[in-house]
Amino acid sequence: MRYSVKVTRRQQEQIPLLLRSLGIDHVQEPIRRPGGFPVWQIFYGVSGTGVFYADGLRAVLHPGQIAVLPPDSPHGYQSLGGEWQLHYVGFEGTLCSHLMAALRLSQSGVYSMADPEPFLRRLEKLAGLAEEEKPRQAACSQELYGLLLELSAGVWRLPQSRAEESEGMAKEMILYLEDHFSEDISLQELSERFHLTPEYLCACFKAETQETIMQYLRRIRIHHAKLLLMEAPDMSLSKIAAACGFHSTSYFGKVFRQSSGMTPQAYRLGAVWRPPAVERPDPQKP
Repeated sequence: MRYSVKVTRRQQEQIPLLLRSLGIDHVQEPIRRPGGFPVWQIFYGVSGTGVFYADGLRAVLHPGQIAVLPPDSPHGYQSLGGEWQLHYVGFEGTLCSHLMAALRLSQSGVYSMADPEPFLRRLEKLAGLAEEEKPRQAACSQELYGLLLELSAGVWRLPQSRAEESEGMAKEMILYLEDHFSEDISLQELSERFHLTPEYLCACFKAETQETIMQYLRRIRIHHAKLLLMEAPDMSLSKIAAACGFHSTSYFGKVFRQSSGMTPQAYRLGAVWRPPAVERPDPQKP
């Protein structure tokens, strides 16, 4: 269940802590927000395991733990495999920054709780209020404040690892592409191999290399095709195409022309054939 709570300008002026969104047993889809999100967010792991990236750090969220994301902080999160179920709450207000700092919850990352039950009870009360036709923001604010106090009573931030995920992931994929360029490689296969969504893989790879995965793969294949054209002059174009991961000779020719400005055969002739040296006349001979 997901709830979105409307807030009026008057409420923003009068109530310093406002509920904006709530999710209960939500099956979380992959999210990537380079520009962040405008409100504070707290996630609670119900089942499955997911990973959060924020502020250059990487942290894994297990069931029974919470993740905190401040507003406008670039971040992303997704399942590490299988269904990932979360509770979440989003909130804003003039009190938030000071309150979260005082409660030692202002840093993005994953936190462990000594006892999640009080937090879950508050979350259940908030869900009841959010279900009302016109949720009462004053009552929501009171329960939200209690929820945050419950968290601060027994919570500690877990060590986070330096993310550098785009660089590390790009290096791993480059090595994989170099080793398997002759095979049939798809984004879906790479997604399953690296346990990440195709969209997230592409974003990380392009951020590091300034190329898409398929552009890079085609460049590797054309490079190896050029080597074969030079080193194996008797090898047919169809065999070279197959050896470099192209499904057909015609497609191989099309990609090769786009890449090098000439056909594979013209490249082969230019690479292998050299014009004979022109014998210059000896001026001393008649």
